[in-house]
Formats: sequence, structure tokens, C-alpha cells
Amino acid sequence: MFTVMRKPSYLCFLLLCIIQFGWAQTNIPPTLTASGDQIYCPLSQINIVTNMNIVDPDDTEIEALYIQISTGYVQGQDLLSLNGSHPNITTSWNASEGKLTLRGIGAAPANYVALIAAVIDVVFESSSPTPSGEKFFSITIGDANYLPSSDHYYEYVPSLGITWAAAQIAADGRTYFGLQGYLATITSAAEAQITGEQISGAGWIGGSDAGSEGVWRWVTGPETGTIFWNGGINGSSPNYANWNFEEPNQSGDEDYAHLTDPSIGNRGSWNDLSNTGAPNGPYQPKGYIVEYGGTPGDPILNISANTKISIASIDSATGTERCGDGIVSLSAISNTGTVQWYDTPENGTLLFSGYTYTTPSLATTTTYYVYASIGGCTTGGRIPVTATINPLPIITPILDFKNCDEDGLADGFTDFNLTEANIIITNGDSSLNVTYHLLISDANTGANPLIPSPFNNNIAGTVYARIENTLGCHLVSTVNLQVSTTAFPAGYMTYLDGCDADTNQDGLHPLDISLATPEILNQFPANQNLSVHYYTNLGDATLEENEITDLNYTNETPYEQILYVRVESDDNGACFGIGPYLTLIIYPLPSFEVHEEAIVCTNSTVLLTTYNAQGNYTYQWSDMNGAVIGNNAYVEVSSEGRYSVIATSNVGCESPPSTVDIYESNVANISMDDILVSDISTNNTISINNQNNNLGLGDYEFSLDNPFSTFQNDPLFERVEPGLHTLYVRDKNGCGSTQIEIGVIGYPKFFTPNNDGFNDKWQVLGVTEEHYQKSELYIYDRYGLFIAQIDPMGEGWDGYFNDKTLLSNDYWFTLELTDQTGNEHNRNGHFSLKR
Repeated sequence: MFTVMRKPSYLCFLLLCIIQFGWAQTNIPPTLTASGDQIYCPLSQINIVTNMNIVDPDDTEIEALYIQISTGYVQGQDLLSLNGSHPNITTSWNASEGKLTLRGIGAAPANYVALIAAVIDVVFESSSPTPSGEKFFSITIGDANYLPSSDHYYEYVPSLGITWAAAQIAADGRTYFGLQGYLATITSAAEAQITGEQISGAGWIGGSDAGSEGVWRWVTGPETGTIFWNGGINGSSPNYANWNFEEPNQSGDEDYAHLTDPSIGNRGSWNDLSNTGAPNGPYQPKGYIVEYGGTPGDPILNISANTKISIASIDSATGTERCGDGIVSLSAISNTGTVQWYDTPENGTLLFSGYTYTTPSLATTTTYYVYASIGGCTTGGRIPVTATINPLPIITPILDFKNCDEDGLADGFTDFNLTEANIIITNGDSSLNVTYHLLISDANTGANPLIPSPFNNNIAGTVYARIENTLGCHLVSTVNLQVSTTAFPAGYMTYLDGCDADTNQDGLHPLDISLATPEILNQFPANQNLSVHYYTNLGDATLEENEITDLNYTNETPYEQILYVRVESDDNGACFGIGPYLTLIIYPLPSFEVHEEAIVCTNSTVLLTTYNAQGNYTYQWSDMNGAVIGNNAYVEVSSEGRYSVIATSNVGCESPPSTVDIYESNVANISMDDILVSDISTNNTISINNQNNNLGLGDYEFSLDNPFSTFQNDPLFERVEPGLHTLYVRDKNGCGSTQIEIGVIGYPKFFTPNNDGFNDKWQVLGVTEEHYQKSELYIYDRYGLFIAQIDPMGEGWDGYFNDKTLLSNDYWFTLELTDQTGNEHNRNGHFSLKR
């Protein structure tokens, strides 16, 4: 039995074999040979070899044999399996590596004869109906992946957290059947697939830019020193590189190439890491990739054999488009074999064999199906190839396009706006693109397009319109330019007027100009299918540019503007008449003034009038309920409220309503209940209470004792002398005044009864019958002895007691009052008698 060993070197390997197994002679590895270069028909099975042999001079069995789809493997589609009865062989399929392992039963080795018979019965199949290219199969006695195109072996060695430097040393210390190991150097897509996609693990490879930042070299194995990348994520390769998306990104001293974790980006691609990588996660090194082969001094081995199958496939299939009915040439190219053309995706009729198929005349888009056939294969999927028939635009092929000769020169020549013919030529299809040309040949090629406006028919009486749809298909229409002989009647004009009925009296206001259309159409014969179009100037009307499309049009010239009218046929766009035939008139609204407020006295009237009128108007006055109360420039009203007046001009324009607010007022109705007197003090006051408008509806002012002096707004009078006073209350709105007498009680501080005519008697002042129904005044000496009782409304006390004169002294009094409502008011005080 021959067992695969991992030893430091081939010589050491031989030496250890002699020591371990007691061999007296060299144990030579077996030699594998296989043949098979076959054609694979899709959706079928095919044996991977036609013949296979194992030659081993000193052994008849081996631990295992490994068969791998080493190039062209498509995971999820491709499969290797063992057919037939092989009781001494077991198999296991590794879908990630695309590898089938053949072993003996249990832990027993497998006999070469049994293995050879099993390999001959191993078949390949693909679930894809359209596989392509070539599939290479390697058959080897070791479990390292073998790539026939490089004749190298590749092995993934797990080692969690290993550094790049340690991985380099470890790889250099490994051998495979005497072949020197090194960190893998990946120089082709086939190597990238077998080391990346078909090795279960992520780890270090032999690339680095530690020597020169941004210059990536292979620094291990036979490719040492070879540059494979220059720059960062936007760099370039002089040969081959397989960096992952946004790599290499130099994210923190990352100088070493690493096979990316399968969870990150594209499987089998590379990223750059620092020497240690991350401490955990997907960027933590999990191991390293060892490559064997190519090192000077390596032995020549035949421990592997390889075969291949070829699959006929369609490399490219090109559909073709054309505009309108006709034949179409379709093409398809295969990598090998014959291209066959069918009318259905399965079964159907074989129409043609060859690279180019010319269809019969087609009116609709038709799909054909091609198949690459070799060796009689008929299974597998067919590739659709479509002959697309794009529709031609639907157009008016010939058009007589008329315009009116209104340029001031009756010579039969005028300017045209050719784009106005678009809607007729295209039958209203706005998705079509139209250009105009002088020559029909230019129209067919799209060369030398004309400027469509203005175009004068003295240049050419016929132009050619190229009408092209969104699919690039075109037709050409002939457009004959003609000058119309119809016109409006001489001196014709129509009018539209309106009132400037908005808040801004500027003579600008919208009018529905479509109201003029019926009268304008009446100027031409009936049943012509004519339409009317409006413009602001003759140039636009002639060239049909800047048409007024919002027919609720606001004039641009205050109060009056003339618009240009164009009448044309909706059938062919022919012009029937152009000119300045519509006058717009905007009348101002009536303007006048009113006094915004007025006063009416109770049981009286007030005259409301308008003034400063800017015209001869009629009026209508309304009260607050909307009832009409007058039709003159004035009106007389007797009650308060809001009144409105509207003026109408002789052209029927009505002003917005003006309002007058009437407020009622009246003469004051005052009584002593409205008056508060503070007396017998150093500051006697009179105040009037009107907080609840108890005096009346008016706005009042006040005067004390003098109706001809200045009135005051403040209803308070201070420092009023004792005695009788007259209070005057006047309405500011002119509704009259009223008055009331008020007594302010007071007394002199002394009197001198010496009959000189001055201060001969002492009396309390301000007591009146109007205010008090009863009053009593009692006088006492300083000891409280009653001296006299006198009438507060009488002449006063003369200084006698029991007909005797009293000496100079201080005396005291008590005043007892009862007002008209029965309320009692008492006053006390003292005074001096001086002799």
C-alpha cells in the first residue's frame, strides 16, 4: 500500500519511509494515465474517461483516489457521480470543491483494479440546458487540488490567527510527494477558481507590497518578484489579479494579500490585510494556501492524470431590426459544431444550418431558436434570436399647406411656420419627430434639416418632411406650400368689452375671447371645419407662434388692445384669413367717495351723500338688511346701522359697495343719582358716573358754572368751593346739552359779627331743598353746651345766645341731613367767633 505523506523534503521523505516501514528499496509513487477528449451533449451524462490505468511497481492498493472538475466548474450545476455496481468502492461528493473521492470499504484501502473500473464508470452531467466551454477533470492519488493547466497542486491549511510571516515559513516547510511548497501565487483565472472558489477556507497567499507601497509583487515561489498590481482600489494589473470590491484599500498598514472570507464580497477574491489581520471576525486569518510545483529541483511526478470534455455552445446570437415588412438576416456563432436554426424552443422544424439565416418576408416580430450541434447532439436548450419588425409611422403622405399672404406685399410669397403642419402630417401623434428638408434624398437620410420657422415659399414651393418614430423608423411626406386667396371683409372689426372688476383699477382685466369666435367664423363660408386662433402681433399670427392658448385673456395694454386673428382649416391647416380684427375694451368702474361715518341724533335724521364722483352715475342705497332705501346720490336716514351705496356707469359697470356707518347719539339725561359729591374737606370734588353709559348714547363733555367756557372730557371737578354750582353736560356729536344744580357743603372757619357787612353771620353752605328734604344745624360751645339751632337754608347764626353776645371763642356744630331718598347724612366740625 502507498500512503500520501507530508514531509519536509523529498529526500527526507524517502529516508523516513525506509526507517518507518523498514523498506530496503525506494517506494516509487504510482503513475496515473487516462484518456478522454469527448463531446458533451447538454442534459445528458458522459464518462469522464475512455480509458484509465494505474501503474505501481510495488503496491496494488491506495487509500483514496480524487477526481475533480479542475477547470470550468459551475457549482450548483455540475456533478460527478459513479454509475454501475462497484461493491468495493465508496464515493463522496464535495460540491464546494467540485471533487469526487473514491475510497475502499470502511477504513480499508482501495484496490487499484477496483479503482480503475470505478473511474471508467464516473460520469459528468450538468443541470444547465445551455452549458458552455470546456471542462477539465483531474484524477490524482492525493487530496490536494490539481490544476492540469499549471501542473501544480494547491492545498488549504487551516491555522486560526496565523500571521502572514508565519504562514510563509510554514508553507515553505511543506512538501507534497517531494514537491516544494510555498504560499500560493495565483496568475490565472483557472488558478483563482481552484484556490478560491474550490478550496473551503480563507487565508494567506504570497502577494505583498511591503517592499514598495502600492506595488504588489509575488514574493514566494517561482513567481517571486513578479508585479501583479499597481496602485490602490483604482489601480491596474499588468497580468492578472483578482481583488475583491474596493480592494486593496490599505486600511491601516495592510501590506499582505489574503484570500477573502466567503462571507465578504466575491467568493475566491482577495483583500489586503496587515501581517496579523483582525483579532476576530471575517478579517481574522483562518489559514493559508500552499502551492506545490514549479520550484527548481522538484521531482517529475505522474501521480495525476487529466481529461476534458468539450461542449458545443452558442457564443453569440444577434437579432436584427428592420422598419416595416421584409426579410431579416440573423446571425449566431458557436464555439464549435454547427449552428442549427429552429422555429420553436423545443422540437419544431429545422429551418437552416449555418451562421447566418435569412428569414422569409416578415410582417411581425418573430423569434427563432439556435442550437450548437456537434457529434449528433440534439439535447439541451436553444438560444432565442429575434427578428424585430418595427412599425412605420402613420402619416399624411401629401399635404397642401396654405398660409395667408398678409406680410404687406401681395406677391404670393409669405413666411410659413412649417411645424404647424406637424399635427396634420402625423395625424396628431405627438410622439413622432418631424424635420423638413429641401431634397427628398436629404429627408430619407435626415441630412440638412431646415429651420422650420420662418420659411418663405420663395425659397421652395415644396419641402419634404421626415417623420420618424421613437423606434427610428421613418417615412417622408411631400408638403406643398400654397398662399391662400381668402380674407376677412374690408374694414372688419369685432369688439369684446368688460368692466375692470377687480381691486386693482389699472385697466387690465381678463375677457373670454372665445366669445368672439362665432362672429369671426360667420365671415367665412359655412361647413369649412375652420378654427380661430388669437395672437398679439402679426408676426406670430403669420408663423403661428406664441398663440394665446388661455382664452380667458388679460389685455396687456390698459383699457384697449387689438388682437390678431388667424382663421385656418382644421383639415389641412390652410389659412383663410389673418389680421387685427378683435378689439378688447376694458371700462373703469365708477369712482366716487362717501364719508365713512356719521351721527344721527335720537328722533332726528341725517343726510348721507356721495361726492367727488368721476362720472355721471346712477346710485342705489341699501340698509343693513339689504333693502333698497334710495336711488339718488344722497339718502336721508334716521337710525343707526351700516348703509351701502353702489354706483353704475352708463356702460353698465358697477362699483363695489361703499359703506357708511351711522351711530346714534342724544342729549345727556343726568340726575343726582349720576353725581358724587365729596365735600367738607380741603379738596371738595364733583364727579359724574357714566361708566355704563347711564347718561345716554352720546359722547359727552363737561363744564361747571359756565356754559360758555371750555368743556372738559374728564367727568371730575376738584377743589370746588362750597355752595351751589351748575353742572353743564354737552354731547360732542351736536345733539345738545343739559344742566343740573349741585350743592357742595362747606362752612367758613370763622366769622366776625361786628355789623360791618362782612362775615357778620356764620352758616353752612351748599344745602338745598332739591337735594335734602330735611336739614337741622346745631351749635355748641367748646364744653358741649347747646347754644343754638338754626335752619341750614336760612340766614345763619349771628353770635348771640339768649339775646346776649358771646365772646370770641371756638364753637362746634352738628349738621343732620336727610336726602330725597331718605338717606341720612351727618356732618361735624368747628369754627371760631372773633370780635
